[in-house]
Amino acid sequence: MLDKKLQPLTQPVLSSFASIAVKLGISADLASIIGFVLGIIAACAIGSGYFFTALVFFIIKNYYMKKEKFILYPALDIKDGKCVRLLFGDMKRETVYNNNPIDQAMWFIDQGAKWLHIVDLDGAVEGKSVNKTIIQKLSKTFQNRVNIQLGGVIRNLENIDFWLQNSVERLILGTLALENPDFVKELDNKYYKKIVIGVDVRDGMIASHGWKKQSNISAHDLIKKFNPSIISSVIYTDISRDGSLKGISLKETLKFAKSISHPVIASGGVSSLNDIVRLSDEFSNGIEGVIIGRALYDKKFTFAEALNKINKAKI
Repeated sequence: MLDKKLQPLTQPVLSSFASIAVKLGISADLASIIGFVLGIIAACAIGSGYFFTALVFFIIKNYYMKKEKFILYPALDIKDGKCVRLLFGDMKRETVYNNNPIDQAMWFIDQGAKWLHIVDLDGAVEGKSVNKTIIQKLSKTFQNRVNIQLGGVIRNLENIDFWLQNSVERLILGTLALENPDFVKELDNKYYKKIVIGVDVRDGMIASHGWKKQSNISAHDLIKKFNPSIISSVIYTDISRDGSLKGISLKETLKFAKSISHPVIASGGVSSLNDIVRLSDEFSNGIEGVIIGRALYDKKFTFAEALNKINKAKI
């Protein structure tokens, strides 16, 4: 990308610009509006022959749009109706953090969360929605306040239609995509950008059925089968780090993101604000967001602090 190649030259100027923007208290919503306006100015400048001016506005626009687009997803993993975190995906190694998922969701939303990443852990293992009632209550309670990305419950088209009709914005296909890739390929435009593919990787290969079954298919080999026109994004989870606070697998995640045409959401091992900043710095390389779990529950930082850190990060 042109702006990426010019980054070494523009970095010092834009870093100073970013600091000024943060001090002025420019929010993500305002940044989005500013980015849109700057894009129009850049287009007009090109049309008038002012190419250098257009380039400047284009690069500044990208700074603002990045702040809006990189998404933080607080995780709500639900088991037996409670918010839990697993260690390395092991259902026997759980820690219960909140008996009331509604209260937990409210805590994230009050701190600025625009999305919730919800997984029915029991459903992922049993192949059907076990925590359906509480998830429906979550989607109904917060349908006008937050977007929901839901996994662990999707095994057929009926499941997809049901949850889309119950205020869920996006659905994660993991086991279904692995075992029946033709099902995903045949989804029509009705499901445009409503589907997320979840690839949970252990030793380079995808695990399924709540991480209990190991396949011999790599994440790259699976994803290359799907057309980006239907798929919103791909969640890349490093099982060996999930719930461990070991830090992210940036090298592996970035390698995967660069190898496919779909946007990637990183997952597994986030332990610090620095992990989040490092991922956001790779937005132009295809990493569009990150799922945060145990680090929030163990109070390594708050969701509000993570948002603030992203707003202050360099482009």
